Amino acid sequence: MNSEQWEALCRRCGRCCYEKIDFEGEIYYTDEPCEYLDLKTRLCTIYDRRRHQIRSGCASLTPEVLKMGALPADCPYVEGIENYPAPHPFEEEE
Repeated sequence: MNSEQWEALCRRCGRCCYEKIDFEGEIYYTDEPCEYLDLKTRLCTIYDRRRHQIRSGCASLTPEVLKMGALPADCPYVEGIENYPAPHPFEEEE
């Protein structure tokens, strides 16, 4: 699959651009979006401008990152990964 086909898989939901917490090997989503996520378009405003250099926590979607469970279970990028460990919602205790 070439990079154009890979990029075409994205449905522009923006859920991958929300902050995540890794707690004891489990990934949890927060309700805090990345400061570069446009909440109306659900697109990264620095995507084409070396987002990984501008924002150090932004991870490329490599096979290793996908297997960590950082994307929602219904994301086309993780479709077909057996026993995919989808992230959990993060709920703070009151």
